[in-house]
Amino acid sequence: MSRPPDQAGDRRARLKLVGGSARAPRREAQKVPRGAADAVVRARLAAVTDRCWQCRTKVRGVVGVLVDPAMTRDGSGFLPFDEVAETLAAAADPRALAGRRIGELRHRDSPGVLGGYVANVCIEWDALVGRVEREDLVHEHLQTGWTYAQLDIGVPVELPAGELARLRGALG
Repeated sequence: MSRPPDQAGDRRARLKLVGGSARAPRREAQKVPRGAADAVVRARLAAVTDRCWQCRTKVRGVVGVLVDPAMTRDGSGFLPFDEVAETLAAAADPRALAGRRIGELRHRDSPGVLGGYVANVCIEWDALVGRVEREDLVHEHLQTGWTYAQLDIGVPVELPAGELARLRGALG
């Protein structure tokens, strides 16, 4: 038995909206008033592009952050990754990193470094993006006349001001 062609009203009567979605709920930034102890420093991630040693896919490795030049001891506005790694791992949004082909920043054990360290990893294979290789790429970038600002990949992060002040004091 065939049905007659749908009338507009008949069609709407059979459709219903279903709540929810398969996607995870979006995390909304909490708007909490900040006191002097909760002050933040706005920074932007600096990264280099390389290839994963394991899968050869194109990846980016975070090499540091760019901040107000007055906050750095040399006036460059660049803080190397090793100086801010722990703080950055806690502050960086993994989704923003993944959108730039950067794997999660997290603590990794290493046979060569007692206690391990915070590392960049390949977004595809979770293989380490070499620390020495990233430093070499930054050095080469600067030696050919480029600047730290050209390493900016457009990912903002807010770092605790107290932690950066402590680092600055410890570093000189």
